[in-house]
Amino acid sequence: MNYVENNGKKVAAVLCVASCFPVVATVYAMETEPGWHGDKYIKEDATVAKGWEEIEGKSYYFSEDDGTIEKETTQKAVVASVSSNISGDVQETVANVAKEAVVKEVQKQEEEKNTQEVVETPVDNTTETQTPAEEVPAEPTTPVEEVPAEEPTTPVEPETPAEPTTPVEEPSTPETPAEPTTPVEPETPSTPEIPTTPVEPTVPETPAEPTTPTNPYADLNARIAAAAQTLVGVTDGQWCTQVVQQALALAGVSDAYQLWPDEYAGMYGYYTNDPQPGNLIYYNNGGRGVDHIAIYIGNGLAVHGNYNGRTVIESVYIPGGAPQFIQVCR
Repeated sequence: MNYVENNGKKVAAVLCVASCFPVVATVYAMETEPGWHGDKYIKEDATVAKGWEEIEGKSYYFSEDDGTIEKETTQKAVVASVSSNISGDVQETVANVAKEAVVKEVQKQEEEKNTQEVVETPVDNTTETQTPAEEVPAEPTTPVEEVPAEEPTTPVEPETPAEPTTPVEEPSTPETPAEPTTPVEPETPSTPEIPTTPVEPTVPETPAEPTTPTNPYADLNARIAAAAQTLVGVTDGQWCTQVVQQALALAGVSDAYQLWPDEYAGMYGYYTNDPQPGNLIYYNNGGRGVDHIAIYIGNGLAVHGNYNGRTVIESVYIPGGAPQFIQVCR
């Protein structure tokens, strides 16, 4: 007790240091734990990653000074090395299979489209041409037939005066000429005024049908959807952005690059509320985690790259945020 009383301050200092040690040890352990710490990455040997490092299958570049990630340098290097990372055998098989599938699919859709247009257009044209052709000539024909039919019948009667051989009956015959007054009927030609009624030609306004909206990118969408389906099972192990880049390239997009998922809309098209097969689908994961990009093929399905390490066809609605559809314009 005397020792404690005489050295109380020293004992208190020792106890304070001892109580702080677990806290300091915990903080140090958290800071040296392998994994991401903000913009820095701690490796297994408890050192800060610097320069190029491959983490979870992706390459990142960290500053040599403080170890923070440099996104711009990382992105440019990844884009530049995409083409060299794809093996020759896989690229050739993918290109051959995809091109054949794209050509067949496009030819099939164009034939179906042409047959539908050939069958539909004549029906509309005949209905429009028949209505004016039948109504307009039918009205002028009626006055032409009525006028000659009535005029020759009335003059035939005056020829009968050849019968009155008896002079007594001659005075009675002059009374008959009163009948020729009937030719007042020629006033009926007033009926030709009916042609003035053809106000109906306003009907040609019906050609509003051509206003039906057509998607100018329908052929491109069809090629993208067909190309994406040929990559299923062929590009297993590749990133979702690599699968999208290959689908665009096989569909004829000459400047197809591998980008971050959120950059495809600004680079190749725009967001749309009218999903069409062939549109790209961006998932922002609700603002949390890693973004994702896929290709919509219709009927609520999409081709997803790096889906549990494989390229598969799955539902549009997957964990990762609400789908946002992108119309490619190339």
